[in-house]
Amino acid sequence: MSSVADIRKQIKSGKTAPIYLLEGDDLQSRHDLAIEFANVVDEGLQAFNVQSFYANEATNAGGRDQLIGSLISTARTLPMMSPRRVLLVHEADRLLSPRKGRDEEPDAPVAAPAGKRKKSLTPLEELEEYLQSPEPLTTLVFSAGPLDANRRLVKLLRKHAAVVDCGTFDNDAEAAKWIKARLEKEQIGIEPQAVKLLADASSRSLGRLRAELDKLVLFTAGEPTITARHVKELVLPQSEPGVDFALGRAIWSNNTRAALCEIDAQLDTGIQPVMILGQIRAAVGKLTPDDRVRRGLSAIFQTDLAIKSSGGEPRLLLEKLVIVLLVR
Repeated sequence: MSSVADIRKQIKSGKTAPIYLLEGDDLQSRHDLAIEFANVVDEGLQAFNVQSFYANEATNAGGRDQLIGSLISTARTLPMMSPRRVLLVHEADRLLSPRKGRDEEPDAPVAAPAGKRKKSLTPLEELEEYLQSPEPLTTLVFSAGPLDANRRLVKLLRKHAAVVDCGTFDNDAEAAKWIKARLEKEQIGIEPQAVKLLADASSRSLGRLRAELDKLVLFTAGEPTITARHVKELVLPQSEPGVDFALGRAIWSNNTRAALCEIDAQLDTGIQPVMILGQIRAAVGKLTPDDRVRRGLSAIFQTDLAIKSSGGEPRLLLEKLVIVLLVR
């Protein structure tokens, strides 16, 4: 697996591989690295040789096939007055690991009987073929969130692509450097002990760290420095549930009734309110950042403080939070 630093060196040199897979749970870092690939092409020629595709716009199997067809056709087109063509596929997990049943990968193709003409390839098979024999003058970049490692297409891509982890720091020193640089933009200081606590709580995950810092910036609005006390009060230890946990599914699908039922069920089985709040925060952290998510994070901070300071009955506080998050 290549590091982000290694890939930036390749981009700077103009000597990029035919296929890249940028993985990680932090959308911003994946996007930032992906768009840097445009620098392989002279600025005046980027309009002719750099193109972005958005897999999240392919909402069904037909749209997915159309996207693949357009992608391969463009990838096979020679660059115009440039040594390379660059294609960026954003939200590629929607293409590589579709969730809906109708978008499932078909079974492996069966060999045609002897004497009969071989049937034409499906778009998915054409993509698999391209991954094994890519156009050498095209740099194809897939930017993706979590992928299903059991998918045939994912296995093939990881085998033939330069894979880059965009969501994890190699060590605590890198995480600390990122924290300080991020806060300098906000003109906010941070205590050394707070940096250590924050890095430990995030487990070097850039996605978690970005979310926790966003919350801390809001939480400490008007204060010049983030302290260890702020981190201890706001950042819970990470014991994040799996990607398929029931409360998360309800929040992601905007199902208020299911979310309220799940909260009641967990409380009735003795799960502590602060742990349920952690689940809600984890689920919100996986949503695409927008104004609603930012308001939701603010509501989560307020609920956290209220629970810890006995500012209300925990069940009612959690239910009110879900309503604030999901009822538009």
